[in-house]
Amino acid sequence: MNERRREQRLPWVSMDARIKVRKGLIGSAWVDVEVVDYNRLGIGIIAADDLLKPDSKVQVSLRLNTEVGEITVDQVTASVRHSQTDEHGYFFGLEFEKTPSEGVSESLQRIEGILNRHQGLAEKVQ
Repeated sequence: MNERRREQRLPWVSMDARIKVRKGLIGSAWVDVEVVDYNRLGIGIIAADDLLKPDSKVQVSLRLNTEVGEITVDQVTASVRHSQTDEHGYFFGLEFEKTPSEGVSESLQRIEGILNRHQGLAEKVQ
């Protein structure tokens, strides 16, 4: 079949993230956040509320959706390394724990690899 598109389309990629925050003395809840940037060592997120304190620990859940499937990290511990407020909300820079389980580490690396390939394709098309 002949390609009729005026420009090449990129593979579809979407990343979802949630953080687990304390609610009250003993409760907790998962909150959706927006992913700003990512690598296998950490993630930048934007939240609607000031949920995290610098140097605190947080549980992060990740899902990378692609047109051929998804890669998930059910839970990985991260440290809050940076926070600031801007016009988009509250930005947090999180660093993943240095020694996650082997399965979590592999998933974090796979996500980074797919995002790098996707970015490379996007740059070639432009």
